[in-house]
Amino acid sequence: MQGQGTDTAAEPGLRDRKRARTRQAIRTAGLDLFEEQGFESTTVDQICRHADVAHRTFFRYYECKEALLFGMDFGLAVLDAFAAAPPGLGIWEAFEHAGATTDGQLEEPAEHTVRRRALRRRFIGIRSVHDFALIMIDTFSQRAAAIAADRLGVDVAADLRPHALAALLAGMTRRHVVDGEEGRPLADWAVAFRQLLGPLAGPESEPGPDPESEPEAASASGPAG
Repeated sequence: MQGQGTDTAAEPGLRDRKRARTRQAIRTAGLDLFEEQGFESTTVDQICRHADVAHRTFFRYYECKEALLFGMDFGLAVLDAFAAAPPGLGIWEAFEHAGATTDGQLEEPAEHTVRRRALRRRFIGIRSVHDFALIMIDTFSQRAAAIAADRLGVDVAADLRPHALAALLAGMTRRHVVDGEEGRPLADWAVAFRQLLGPLAGPESEPGPDPESEPEAASASGPAG
């Protein structure tokens, strides 16, 4: 009985390791072929042959060959940490907390990370790679907007604040994924964002005349008859 229990407990771990090895084999085969013959000349069938997996197995792990150039679960760790941040934090502070607890990593660190990013920079000008990157960026930023709306307790369709955060994150992520800028701390973006918004806060602190009162003021100060 004890042996059976041990086998049952070990089985999920064994399956997970097998899946991880298969995923790694597919990605390694893809990166090898991308380096050797270019992205556009490499087909999914070629990747499957080099990885020794069935065609349907490839699509069980990756939706397309473009996905091989990106980390798994792009941005998920940051978003999970954002959602789980202490409820007393404001939106920006909660996202800074998420960045601190995850080291701001949008993609999981792995032994092939340097190769993957180098190839992504090399092929980002290819339409399908560029479009896939934009889809990932949009998905990440819109999920962040939904989390922000939930934390604020507002309707994401009616309140601009979650979308303002999403727009900022989309810009940050684009610099990382499309422009290839690596390692810029979230704190640098926070400083730039606050510097940008600083001048915009001026008119609110010194409100101008009420437009609705201007006609009355004009008539009161108009020329005497």
